[in-house]
Amino acid sequence: MHIPLQYLYTALAGGSWLLFVISLLIDRRRFRNGVYFLNALVMTAIFLVHTRPSPAVYIPLAMIIEFFVLVVPFLLILNGFTMIRKEGLRIPNLLSMLFGILIFAGEIFLIAAFFHASDLERWQLFLLFACGYAVFYISMVFLAFMFYSLLIGILPRRIDYDYVIVLGAGLAGGEKVTKLLADRLDKAIQVYENSMSLCRIIVSGGKGSDEKISEAQAMKNYLLENGIRENDILLEDRSSDTFENLQNSKEIIFSRKGRKLTALVTSSYHVLRAMLYSRKLSFPLTGIGSRIAFYYWPSAMIREYAALVINYILPYTLLCIASGGAVWFLLTH
Repeated sequence: MHIPLQYLYTALAGGSWLLFVISLLIDRRRFRNGVYFLNALVMTAIFLVHTRPSPAVYIPLAMIIEFFVLVVPFLLILNGFTMIRKEGLRIPNLLSMLFGILIFAGEIFLIAAFFHASDLERWQLFLLFACGYAVFYISMVFLAFMFYSLLIGILPRRIDYDYVIVLGAGLAGGEKVTKLLADRLDKAIQVYENSMSLCRIIVSGGKGSDEKISEAQAMKNYLLENGIRENDILLEDRSSDTFENLQNSKEIIFSRKGRKLTALVTSSYHVLRAMLYSRKLSFPLTGIGSRIAFYYWPSAMIREYAALVINYILPYTLLCIASGGAVWFLLTH
């Protein structure tokens, strides 16, 4: 029995969205949701190309592809210069520039492999393909991470909480909150004031080697200056990273009686990774992002992506090898 291609593409697109929605409803703190979301977008584009063949479809899709292939790498490199100018010449501030150069290099490898396949030895062709595909894979997983990080920030969420955890982010002069941390605290105050129940704010962050007081104490001082009652502030001042922030905050919350509906406030780029950690800890919470300077966002997102990859390096690498091997087999047989 012959199935019309239109039905097949409809089923692929619809099934992809259904898979994403089901996975999201089960647990929005899963990174696979980002992969499903990107896959649904790609399947929808394929559906539109094959079932609505018209300039109204081709032109916007061509512009989107051109934007990600050519414009985004250029913007990332440009952002690198902005970061250096505003934040100084340090390795973290070079991330967006290096990622843009990496994407351009990967595109060149794939183009060379495609247009010069007949002129190259098999091992040369494989080497070009492997390098190009690795960059393609890194870029696609990054897109999934970025798109889902943006999506998770606009998903509907409750407004009634018993606890609001604020994650630390370093101090200025060893004792004052930075603009980035102040934005997190301002967002936490907003959540605290909008909550219909008695709410506590947990400020989380230990004392660094170059700091005069703990991040938690500096955050508490800021909250007191902004009218938050001292009895409504709980200190978690032993942690040194995000995982410990959440682990120690969970201990504080679960040592207390009563309901434990919890919000986690951190910078928007950091929400997804923090939620992934909370899932590891079996700690149900809602992630809420605070604003950051737009120029800072690309480098911060790349840094978060790198941290995520390090945490999942084995499955990440195995999937890259397996998918690349499958594509290579299909292209050469």
